[in-house]
Amino acid sequence: MGKIYRQAVLAIIINDENKVLFGYSPRDKSHKFPQGGLEEDETIIAGIQRELQEELDYILDTKFILEIFEEKIRYPFPPNSHPIFKGQELSIVKIKHDPKVNTIPQDEEFDQLLWIYPGEIKKYNSEYRADAYLRALEICGLI
Repeated sequence: MGKIYRQAVLAIIINDENKVLFGYSPRDKSHKFPQGGLEEDETIIAGIQRELQEELDYILDTKFILEIFEEKIRYPFPPNSHPIFKGQELSIVKIKHDPKVNTIPQDEEFDQLLWIYPGEIKKYNSEYRADAYLRALEICGLI
């Protein structure tokens, strides 16, 4: 059987200045949104809450979820980079940033966090994720 796409979640977090949270990952050597794979039988909401807490110590209250989109984005991993999956298929969760919560990198996922205007995303190297990220921002109505 061929490789399949890993089911995952992606957070598009928007602050009061209409900027989105984007970060540099030293592990991936590129910029990315907070995101991660769903665990078996995990809901989209539970997955995004877990990923945000694991990566940023960000405790997401569901009242700040603006929308969970039916349309998903997908990107392939670089060739031979993953033993099981050929890429990720991500559910997009649009979130209004709560300034009272933490955005502190907790692991090797991020070492720099930025608030950028959605239209600035092309200035940052997000490698093989670039087209999918542009599409995610379009789906969210941000570009």
